[in-house]
Amino acid sequence: MAAPKQIVLEFIKRINEHDVDGIMQLLSTDYQFVNAAGERFSDRNFIRDTWRAQFKNHPDYRIRAQHVLADGDAVGLFGVASGTYAPDGEMRDEDKWEVPSAFLVMSRDGLITYFESFADASIVFNVMNSRAE
Repeated sequence: MAAPKQIVLEFIKRINEHDVDGIMQLLSTDYQFVNAAGERFSDRNFIRDTWRAQFKNHPDYRIRAQHVLADGDAVGLFGVASGTYAPDGEMRDEDKWEVPSAFLVMSRDGLITYFESFADASIVFNVMNSRAE
C-alpha cells in the first residue's frame, strides 16, 4: 500500500486533472470535507456534485503544492489554488484568481478520510460577484 503522502499527491493529481470519478474512488466511506469557512460535508453525492460544479465553474482550477509535509497519516500541503470563474465557459482574464492556500489531508488504508482547505475564499467570491454585476 502506498504511503499517505503518495495517496495525497495522487488525490491532488486527480483534482488537477478534474477527474471526479478518480477523486471519488480515493475517498473513504467516512470521508469528510471541511471548507475554508469551517463547514463540514460528508455526503458522497454532495461531494461528487460539488467537484463537478467546481470544475464547470472554474474550468482551469488547480492546486499547486509548493511544500508538502507528512506526519503519519496527515499531510499538509502549502501553495496556491487558482482558476478562472467561467460558469458560461467564457475564460476572461479579469475573472482569473489565485489564492495562497493550505490543505490538511488525512488518509487511512490507502484512502482519503479528511480534506480541509485553508484559504481566503473572499478573493474567489469577489471575482464571482464582480462577474454577476
